[in-house]
Amino acid sequence: MTAPGGCESGDCHAVAAIHVLVSELKLLAMHGLMGRGRRFNELRELTGICQSSLARTLRELEELGIAERVVHPDERPVGVEYRLTPMGKDLGLAIEAFEQWTDRWMEQLEAHMGRPFA
Repeated sequence: MTAPGGCESGDCHAVAAIHVLVSELKLLAMHGLMGRGRRFNELRELTGICQSSLARTLRELEELGIAERVVHPDERPVGVEYRLTPMGKDLGLAIEAFEQWTDRWMEQLEAHMGRPFA
């Protein structure tokens, strides 16, 4: 039987994408950007990510095309905000679906593991 996406041949796009995209910091930053753009300090306060880690994480999300840095030159001082790109918004939908899945099944997962995840 052939696995979806060619995973039996090692050519599984979902697995490759997960290795690049999934980190706690990237997920926290993306979650903070879902719904609207945010300024750096607002996102830092919302997520609890330290300044240097958040800067690195946002840079990585920009390089992947998931988030974008938007400069507002008409503001004084010049305003900068970060927001999800269309690709990031699509990924946000997948993250929301995964959150719904975990809300539904977390207790059973923890029961099978014999311990809580956290």
